[in-house]
Amino acid sequence: MLNNINIAGLSEYANEVKEQNIEGKASYGVELNWESGTKSKVSTKNMTLGNHKLIRDFEFTIDEPNELLGINSAPNPAEYMLAGMAGCMAVTFMAGATAMNVQIDKLKLEIDGELDLQGFLGLNPEVNPGFPELKFIFHVKGNGTQEQYEKLMKRVTMHSPNYNTIKNEVKLSGKLQS
Repeated sequence: MLNNINIAGLSEYANEVKEQNIEGKASYGVELNWESGTKSKVSTKNMTLGNHKLIRDFEFTIDEPNELLGINSAPNPAEYMLAGMAGCMAVTFMAGATAMNVQIDKLKLEIDGELDLQGFLGLNPEVNPGFPELKFIFHVKGNGTQEQYEKLMKRVTMHSPNYNTIKNEVKLSGKLQS
């Protein structure tokens, strides 16, 4: 074990996918049920990983702050999207660090962006309703070198599924802070 990740398991899974690429296919889904106003409840659907069906029985709530007509009872959709991107980037970073035999003592990732809600409100057709740019900072402490951390960050930008899903729609820029 390194970084609380099973090194042998990671290697075995990579070899399994290399031998049978179907084992690397993952299907995800969620179901949203509107509750009231801007508040909704989201449930995860079961997941398929290769030939395996995995039970995914989780729920979370989405809402908006009072200023955006919500009751401020939960994170909003943009915050969940950024959290999903950050979580995927962290998993990719940690799997890469483990594969490179780098011990990570602390990892914090910040992602920030600014929306112009004129686009969401339909007030200005020239304004993109999405994030035009997302900026991220990795804060890393461990036994790795600056060069290794930069290699890991590059690995994240090449291999993180959520990062690459969003990258195809928005401009992303990042920097490493260690």
